[in-house]
Amino acid sequence: MSGGAKDMRAERDRFVAFAFSAADLMLEVAAEGEVTFASGAAKRLTGLDAESLQGRQFATLVDEVDRHFVLNLLASLPVGGRIEPVTVRLQDHGGGGSVVCILGGCCLPRQAGRYYLTLSSARLPAAETAVLNKRDYQTGLLAADDFEARAGERLKLARELGAEVKLTLLEIIGLKELAETLPPDEGKGLLSDVGALLRGKSIGGDTASRIDPEKYGILHANALDQEAVASQIRKLAEGKGTPVEGGGDTLGIRSATLDLDNRGMSDEDAASAMAFAVQRFASEGAEGFSLHSTEDSLKALLNKTVSRVRALRSAVSGRKFQLVFQPIVRLDTRMLHHYEALSRFEDGGSPFETIRLAEGVHMIGEFDLAVVQRVVDLLSERRKQGEVIDVAVNLSGHSLESTVFMAALREILAAQPELRRQLIFEITESTQITDLIHAANAVRQLREDGHFVCLDDFGAGAASFPYLQALDIDYVKIDGAYVKALQSAGHDRDRAILKGMVWLCKELGIGTVAEMVETEDQARLLLDFGIDYGQGYLFGRPEPEPRLEPLRLDEPAKARRKPL
Repeated sequence: MSGGAKDMRAERDRFVAFAFSAADLMLEVAAEGEVTFASGAAKRLTGLDAESLQGRQFATLVDEVDRHFVLNLLASLPVGGRIEPVTVRLQDHGGGGSVVCILGGCCLPRQAGRYYLTLSSARLPAAETAVLNKRDYQTGLLAADDFEARAGERLKLARELGAEVKLTLLEIIGLKELAETLPPDEGKGLLSDVGALLRGKSIGGDTASRIDPEKYGILHANALDQEAVASQIRKLAEGKGTPVEGGGDTLGIRSATLDLDNRGMSDEDAASAMAFAVQRFASEGAEGFSLHSTEDSLKALLNKTVSRVRALRSAVSGRKFQLVFQPIVRLDTRMLHHYEALSRFEDGGSPFETIRLAEGVHMIGEFDLAVVQRVVDLLSERRKQGEVIDVAVNLSGHSLESTVFMAALREILAAQPELRRQLIFEITESTQITDLIHAANAVRQLREDGHFVCLDDFGAGAASFPYLQALDIDYVKIDGAYVKALQSAGHDRDRAILKGMVWLCKELGIGTVAEMVETEDQARLLLDFGIDYGQGYLFGRPEPEPRLEPLRLDEPAKARRKPL
């Protein structure tokens, strides 16, 4: 063998070795999608040997869940372009179920129309768990909750590797309505096309989400061209015969980007800020979080959120918050029934906004536990002095959904079993409970342990009645908006709804509390409606210490205040 031939063979072997060091299976795929060459661990990944793969359509090797995404990825790959590694599932034709793989590839300039693909078994836990995430069934994108967790993992990894990371938020106004007007298959195809497009732009092919019916998020590298993405979405819509940006029926696309490559913040702070931004984007709509805003304002939001997260973390860990107590009384006798413990923060910030922040950055469980512990300490100290005080503590619906939180809460409560009848829990509805079965089990545990449970802000949201159906509770606290409407002209509908809620609660044996009671006229009307308890400035403002005289342990049992 000549020296030149040996050199060429060595060069070939070198490239083959490099290829197999990076992949388990290599495929050549023609423009029509047919596999024309296969080499490597075909049997392990597909259940078929390499020879059997040749002549098959590559799409048939991909699990149906990811097939549309992969086909879109190949169709959009330009000559000379490269597929960044993405997580996909392959069908195991040997009958062993789907196999999680990392797909990469390119389209060489001199081989236009052919794709050179690599597939590697996903050995990293992050890649394996990616396919277990919940997905939106119409677009194939991650569900909002799983997006936060998945994007947080990817963000941390990217920052460790020194890679630039950005979060782009998109509003695609009119897309949902358009899909609903099309024939079912076409409508589903349009949403699936948009999902595949956005997923292909995301890091690892698994960090794009449908946050809301018309709102999307993509975690991506610095190379994303927002205008190009918007143009591609418009072309998909125009392919269905829809005019864009102008005329009668239009499809409006707005986008803005948050730069998460801020080395001045920790991984935890960056992930928390990203999660809070996504939740605000999803919940507040155009008025509260409009993408008409400039990217500078979004960057300011990110920085402000990081500062607030740090302050919140400090407040929780250092117990840098105060509790105030507002009385709740029987409307018929004006006798004290119990207090509600309300939080106040040293920075003077809005308690409501701080609690929303804690929920948005997944710190609400820590905060709820800190409040419970402080109230338990207070009740225990007062009990040593011979005083019985009943106090309601707010628990976020998010906290109830966490098994870790419930275990920690019950551990705190188990240390003071004598306080069970004195400690009432109010379930707040600042964000919607997503797992009612889990929450119902948590409520059941608390009631079996001897605690009374109240549902806060009843009637304020669409979820109130499903909560009432799913959760076995002792009280509901009727939203203050109904109380304010009592004496206002033109609010007959609200009064009728209020009467209906009270009747329903009485039928179910549930006590009723009205909040924001400020006048005697309001109190009289609420009593006439059949409401049991009242809370508001009429009966007492929140105070650092309970002002009304507590019961004594030596009082007769029949004189003690107990829930209905």
